[in-house]
Amino acid sequence: MSESQASQVEETKVSDEDGVKEKAAASIAKVTGGSGMEVDTDMAVGPKQVQCDPGDKEKATTVDINTLTPSTPSQTPPQLLAAETTTSAATAVIPENILSPPKSETQTDETNTATSTSCSPASEGQRSPLADQQQSSAPSPAKQEKPQTTATVNGSIPKSGKPLSTALSSGKKTSKVASTSPRASRTRKPKALPMYESEISDHKVGIKLCIKKSDAGDSAQAATVPPVPAPSAASKPARKRVRKQKQPDSDESEYEPRKRKGGGGGGGESGSSQKKAASETGPAAEPIEQSVWAQKLPEEVLFRIFEHVVDKEGCLPTLFRLGRVCSLWRQVSLRPTLWRTMDLTTWIKEKYRTELKLKWFVDNRCSACTELNISNWKISDINCFLNKLSSGCPNLKGITLSGWKGFTSDHLTYLVDNMQKLQRIDLSSINVEMNASKSAVGVNSLCNALQTMGSRLTHLYLAHNRLAGIPQIVAILSKHCPNLTLLDLSNVTTQATSHGVLHIEKLQHGCQKLKVLRVTNSHITPSTAGMQEIMDSPGFPNLEELSVAALTDESRIISDDHLQRILKSSSKLKLLDVRNCTRLTHESLIRLPAWDIKHLFLSGCSVTRDMGSGLELIASKWAHSLIELDLAWANVQQPIDNALRALAEKGSESPLAHLNLCGSSVSDEAVKEILTNCVNMSSINLASCRGLPRGVKRLMQGPQELRELREVLGVQLKSGRGGSI
Repeated sequence: MSESQASQVEETKVSDEDGVKEKAAASIAKVTGGSGMEVDTDMAVGPKQVQCDPGDKEKATTVDINTLTPSTPSQTPPQLLAAETTTSAATAVIPENILSPPKSETQTDETNTATSTSCSPASEGQRSPLADQQQSSAPSPAKQEKPQTTATVNGSIPKSGKPLSTALSSGKKTSKVASTSPRASRTRKPKALPMYESEISDHKVGIKLCIKKSDAGDSAQAATVPPVPAPSAASKPARKRVRKQKQPDSDESEYEPRKRKGGGGGGGESGSSQKKAASETGPAAEPIEQSVWAQKLPEEVLFRIFEHVVDKEGCLPTLFRLGRVCSLWRQVSLRPTLWRTMDLTTWIKEKYRTELKLKWFVDNRCSACTELNISNWKISDINCFLNKLSSGCPNLKGITLSGWKGFTSDHLTYLVDNMQKLQRIDLSSINVEMNASKSAVGVNSLCNALQTMGSRLTHLYLAHNRLAGIPQIVAILSKHCPNLTLLDLSNVTTQATSHGVLHIEKLQHGCQKLKVLRVTNSHITPSTAGMQEIMDSPGFPNLEELSVAALTDESRIISDDHLQRILKSSSKLKLLDVRNCTRLTHESLIRLPAWDIKHLFLSGCSVTRDMGSGLELIASKWAHSLIELDLAWANVQQPIDNALRALAEKGSESPLAHLNLCGSSVSDEAVKEILTNCVNMSSINLASCRGLPRGVKRLMQGPQELRELREVLGVQLKSGRGGSI
């Protein structure tokens, strides 16, 4: 170690405070010879300023910062903050220990180690709380600095050569003192990262995710520019993320936002992105000019078009959809004559079937209504509704009240007395949970209502009820209702243990216009009659539909004799349903006077289990007219194969479209003939057919599935001229 350095170390170890002050004063006296430098030193007791006389411009002075720093770490004063030149002509000579960069902490030199441990100011992490308070309370000398300032930190100038913002802020107290190390004093440049945000593009075909570079990229580029010297580096404000205010959307300013159920998840984000995309696309495009259908078409022509559509599709929901096109279409769709047939059960959900809504329909749409379906509506005040109905629907001819559990005999009496044009009434499922004496379908109530309606009654539905006095009801119908065309007694049970008796001949005498008779799965037995009574009966000459299908319990009620008595003169019969009638044979079916039956249901009958040729004769008799044939569970292969071949012989002339062979013993050859020759086939049920290969034992519907079935079985459909398609 050299002598000069050793002496310097010894001087720095002086602990007496007065000696330190004297040496500092002697050093300052030497400086006052001619340098123009102004040195500000902040001592623990207070700030002290020494100004040099600018007399000698050539003489250079040296100030040792280490001599100004006390050796006791607990009383470490703040470091020398700044030195500036007073005039441009004055030349300040800075000592070598200031111009040289600070020694690294990893150097092994003993002198540097001793000097750094004893004389260097404490780092930010090692500074005592007392020193922090002194530094924060010390007055800031930055107010006296000039704009052109060369700042020194820890006795060195940064290598970059650019000025650092070292002045303290004058208006606010600093919560953190500037770090003394050169590394900490550097301001880190924020990394310019591109910011991206997503938006939903206004693509008309589908929603696509677009990536758009936001304005944050520009702000990041601006952050890369060197910072302008700030008043203080210690009072650096904390960075806060500021949200941009959402610009008002044009749609939100005009309409209220629609609330969505189960708010949460990603729905809100997608909605906000859609609104943002809508706002960015600019104002909405002008509406396209409407065609002549909405403006120049005469109302009467449009009304005639609507009439044809309503007759084909029904008024609901057709008129609702047509009324949404434009104001003219809405005006035409609200004409009362278009709202003649209203089905308020099929097209209105159950949760909207309220009493207020039903009354609104009666007041606003039913002035010209002739057919009204309000089944399964829950109405508390039935009397009020019937009063409104009688005044609001004077032209009502048919009403469906199926499922009205609280419909009593008084309500029925009021309805038939005040609705003078009522012809069709549906009272199905009325008294399932009510006492029969108070029910609208009680024997006394029903008989009185039938007598009041008399000859204007055409349709009567009593299905799914518990009835008493079926013979009395039939007697009233045959005596007072000659225009009856439909009688539905399906799924009817009796209050007594025995079955109800249906007088066939009496009903035939009084109701000659009957077209539909349904006694499906009911506890009703045809009455016995003598030979003379049977001969005198005219039958049902206009009957088109007869359904006497039964379950296992009632499978032996209908016999060949009963079928002959009912259908003795029914030459116009189109539908016959005798499923599970085990006592029926092929002889009674062959002798029927009907020659154009279109729908025949024979599953479960004994005719499907006979070994004879009865099934083939039945198929041959109606092969020219059959559209739908049910031969399910026919367990004899030869008769069913022969019946199918008889149907296939008609070729393109056969109108057969639906064939049910579920669970039967049919062979694949018979099925191939049907698929080859019957060109109008639309569905065939081959489920559980044991004689067919795997892969085809299911219900085939539609041309596509039938085409695949033909490909599997290796057949082709023949055209009308005998060729193959």
